[in-house]
Amino acid sequence: MATSFYIYENIDEYNVIYNENRKDPMREVDLLDLYVCKDKLYVVTNTSMHKEQPRMERTIIHFRNGKLDEWADGSEKLVKYGSMQFNPKTNNLEIFPKLLRKPELQFRIGRYYGEDAKKKKINYEHRFYDLFLDRINLILEEKDA
Repeated sequence: MATSFYIYENIDEYNVIYNENRKDPMREVDLLDLYVCKDKLYVVTNTSMHKEQPRMERTIIHFRNGKLDEWADGSEKLVKYGSMQFNPKTNNLEIFPKLLRKPELQFRIGRYYGEDAKKKKINYEHRFYDLFLDRINLILEEKDA
């Protein structure tokens, strides 16, 4: 089963869905960093201190011990604030979007919770990984925030 992306319109919508699971360490883990390396997305969390072999053949590679040192080759680009956005027309998460061309990397969204959305940026403070369901939960940035 592959990792899927779920996008929520705001933090209140996320709290309604994940209310009882917010304190469960298997259901909500903070994402430390995201990196793009060629056509792969590296997801770094701090969920295990044990050394493990990540599955490098996958498109979304999860590094659980909080380090990318041993697997990094120098071509990784850190995904910073403002470099991820949700495109509701194509139902894709775009990483490093470009104005007139395709984004550097894009993924199909598993589910969007909320009303009709326009093209919005992802709130970088609220990024969570659900280990139990192998899901990355992202929340859209609010305009008045």
